[in-house]
Amino acid sequence: MAILKTFLSERPAKAGMLVLIMSGLFVSCALSAADTVQDEAVFDGNNVPPWRLFVGSNSNWSVPVEGPVTTSYKSKVITVRVVDNKARDDAYQAEWNGGLGQVYWQSDTPRDFTDLAAQGGALSIMVRIDKKPKKSVDLKMDCGYPCTGSLNMTKLFKAVPEGQWFRMSLKLSCFEEAGANLGHILAPLVIATKGDFTMSFADVRLLVNPPPESLIACG
Repeated sequence: MAILKTFLSERPAKAGMLVLIMSGLFVSCALSAADTVQDEAVFDGNNVPPWRLFVGSNSNWSVPVEGPVTTSYKSKVITVRVVDNKARDDAYQAEWNGGLGQVYWQSDTPRDFTDLAAQGGALSIMVRIDKKPKKSVDLKMDCGYPCTGSLNMTKLFKAVPEGQWFRMSLKLSCFEEAGANLGHILAPLVIATKGDFTMSFADVRLLVNPPPESLIACG
């Protein structure tokens, strides 16, 4: 420190240059950190590894979705079907028939989305409400039971027209405020309800810059 102070006091011109160089290095490091944060697809017409789709109910909370139709274990609480959107078999439809059930994308290992959240990132999904919900619907990010961040979507899903695709985006900070540990996310999208309800999914991804018109308020 003494050497640096001497350098700064005796050579003001060089000191100014040093300050500029150091400032440039700090800016460069900050930009490099921001550049490493990228969009991540979860489902883009196909499940994107490491993410897989599951259905769950009280009889079994972890049933992999495989083939054209998957039903919750030993029940018909929830059924997931492959459907068409822009191409053949490029979307999923989830149908709840009473009783607690959920559909969710999950990875075997937890992911850290804290940097994405710091950049204002969001969970962004293209959905269609095919049958409005009869009971409360929660949209969650899970971080290992009982850790979760849950947002109630009932009002929105009842308000939008049936049969129309639309994109909705929720800032990751919303889930963090609701209790999610963004440094340990196992399931970035979980939809759960106890009542009759049908919705479809055509695209699920985490975006650094979600379309402003798609953003939904946390509350």
